[in-house]
Formats: sequence, C-alpha cells, structure tokens
Amino acid sequence: MRKSLIAASLCLTASLAQADTISCVLENNRVMTLGNLGSSPVYSYGPAGKIELTLPTGAANSRVYKGSEMFSGGGSAYLAFTNGNYTYAAYTGIGRGWEFTGLKVYKGSEIIMERQCKDTDALLGLDPDRINAPEGELPY
Repeated sequence: MRKSLIAASLCLTASLAQADTISCVLENNRVMTLGNLGSSPVYSYGPAGKIELTLPTGAANSRVYKGSEMFSGGGSAYLAFTNGNYTYAAYTGIGRGWEFTGLKVYKGSEIIMERQCKDTDALLGLDPDRINAPEGELPY
C-alpha cells in the first residue's frame, strides 16, 4: 500500500511538472521551451541539448507578458518575452483558412523571424489563464 502511494505521488508530481513546461521543435530544428508557466515563466531557445538564449535575463529591459485574442472564426494566445528592442513571442492561433503555432521574433514592431512548430499541437498548453504573467500587447 505504501509503495503504491509513493508511486502515485511521484506520477502526480511528474505530471504537474510536465504541465508547467511546454516545448516544440521549430522548422529550423531549434527547440523552444516555455517553463515555470505557473510561477515565473522562462523562455529558452536553441538546438536540442544546447540552449542559446534564456529569458528573462533579469535586466530592467527584460519582461514577460501574455495575451489572447478572440476573433470571428478563431482566436490566439501568446506568451512574450522582451530583451531590449527584441520580443520573442510563443504563439498559437487559428482563424478562417490559417493556423500558426510557433515563434515570432520582433525587432521593434517588425517581425524578423517566424518559425512554425513541426507539431502543431505542441503549444496546446499555452493557456493564458494558467500562466503567471501580466497582460501585455505584442509590438505590431
């Protein structure tokens, strides 16, 4: 009985930890990971096993915010991380005739990179109601 309770507790803990982190492999074979979604969200990006960028940096010009939009025929949700003049937005959205799940990188208000997740269901856990971050607008 005791072993069963310990095993169940470990499974539940692993399940909760997984729900707090989502990731996807992008078209360029880089991995985007969003962790600590329920507490202090963290963005990381790079080849599998080698992180090239982690945000927020802790600097004054680095912040995290979320948002969602509902529109006729669909909606979208995003979690964005700023680093100076750059914004990295993990984004999932669907509308009439289009669907996008992936990463958009802005320099100012211009999109300078847009990469789709290879698995379009990868960011289904991007639920703004469960993410601990203030609301904010993307720079478009």
